[in-house]
Amino acid sequence: MHWAEQYAKEIIRRNPDKGTYVVESGITPSGVVHAGNFREVLTQDFVYKSLLKEGMDAKYLYIWDDYDRLRKVPKGISGEWEQYIGVPVSDVPDPWGCHDSYSEHFASKLIEENERCGVNADYVRMSDEYKRCEFAEEMRTALENRLKIKGILDSYRKVPLPDGWMPIRVYCEKCGKDTTKAEYLGGYRVRYTCECGHSGEFDFRKKGNAKMVWRVCWAQRWKHYGVDFESSGKDHHAAGGSWDTGTRISREVFNHEPPLGPMYEFIYAKGQKEKMSSSAGNVFTVSDLLKIYEPEIVRFLYTGKINHALEIPFDMGVLNNYSNYDRIERQYFGKEAVADEKGQENMRAIYELSQLGEPKERAQPPFGFCASLSQLTADVDEAISILQRTGHISKALSKEDRERIALRLRLARNWVDEFAPDQVRILLLKKMPDVDLTQAQRGALSMLAGAIGRASSAEALGKEIKAITEKKGVRPKELFEAAYLLLLGKRQGPRLAPFLLSLDEKFVVKRLRMEG
Repeated sequence: MHWAEQYAKEIIRRNPDKGTYVVESGITPSGVVHAGNFREVLTQDFVYKSLLKEGMDAKYLYIWDDYDRLRKVPKGISGEWEQYIGVPVSDVPDPWGCHDSYSEHFASKLIEENERCGVNADYVRMSDEYKRCEFAEEMRTALENRLKIKGILDSYRKVPLPDGWMPIRVYCEKCGKDTTKAEYLGGYRVRYTCECGHSGEFDFRKKGNAKMVWRVCWAQRWKHYGVDFESSGKDHHAAGGSWDTGTRISREVFNHEPPLGPMYEFIYAKGQKEKMSSSAGNVFTVSDLLKIYEPEIVRFLYTGKINHALEIPFDMGVLNNYSNYDRIERQYFGKEAVADEKGQENMRAIYELSQLGEPKERAQPPFGFCASLSQLTADVDEAISILQRTGHISKALSKEDRERIALRLRLARNWVDEFAPDQVRILLLKKMPDVDLTQAQRGALSMLAGAIGRASSAEALGKEIKAITEKKGVRPKELFEAAYLLLLGKRQGPRLAPFLLSLDEKFVVKRLRMEG
């Protein structure tokens, strides 16, 4: 059973009579939401979809912590924005001028990426919730138990929090910043003074200019929304981290059993050593992945065990990811055998979790060949004709087949242009090169030229190549190198048989016969 299905069953077992199960995720939209953050998005989505598969009523809440303060001005943004440090990111203007606020600029991008990857969550903005005084009762509980909360936090700290510490931050009604010192007056009333000189007193059932600090807010959200599942990164699960303190605050202050909350490992680009960080500038985004991976394959990459670090390649490893996905797709539709019953069940779950909608069998042009083909023609119909000639796809194609082929060709070209090593790049020589070949190589090339017109597929031509090397007494490598030198001016290239069939027949026959 896949881990997402296991968690779904555990959620139901813990609370079998609950009407609607709640899966929660969230982030402060104060910078680029990167592919590492996306592990949490998809982990929650997989569990949410597994609950639905179990026939349960469920919802996926995605929380924007956009009532958090702006902590610093990122690189590349005008120094003018220093004036907004301490203001909620939901109230900070968008430096790029394309959205209503700083937070909306980053949130909107993730929403777009989520939709492209089949994630349909209910988005909740904390700025709206706090301004509507949605958490007034939980805020009163936190304030009345502030010494207990401080004791929980201090038990994990080397230096205790200062006397008078408060579990809330107040935004000044005059300057809009949280440069305030608050005093709890009992009930629902708070008094504050701000560094700007302003002071005030308010009822937080009626005015929403106070918010709970992160570790308290996280715990109270679990109770308020009835959260059943929320995974989080291993940094949150460090000893004394926000998970340890949050679960204690949930139980000991809000009298609520915290959700099932496994830890997930970090995501890296292949070869990357450090954790992704927007401030460090070593991030790649879901949009970067979608330049070269189909949305279903992006989801597929994240279905691995969540307690294992995930390395995502942009080099030749991309071909392996496509090949692995295509293999489980064939297995799912019964076109390729699965080793055992256990593997069958896990494969089925992985494939279904990878889909944007209902599973549908489609053409599978190999990504590596698409990378070569995309450099030879930009015409999709011509590319389809070549794929059919080489035997990579069938003659009868559905609308969905054509859509996948067109997408895969486009993504393969993106990969070639931005990430592929030089060995993948194809530049046909316009003129016959001056190459030094043995007589055996020349004879083998001449026979190969004659075989091209007879070959009905790349597989058939491959058999012809094997027979030619045996008859002419040349090693396959010697024939391959000779052909690549004549066509590309280098000793390596794409798989020879399908490559030759993807070229203009007259041109390739003439070149292999060394006639120009």
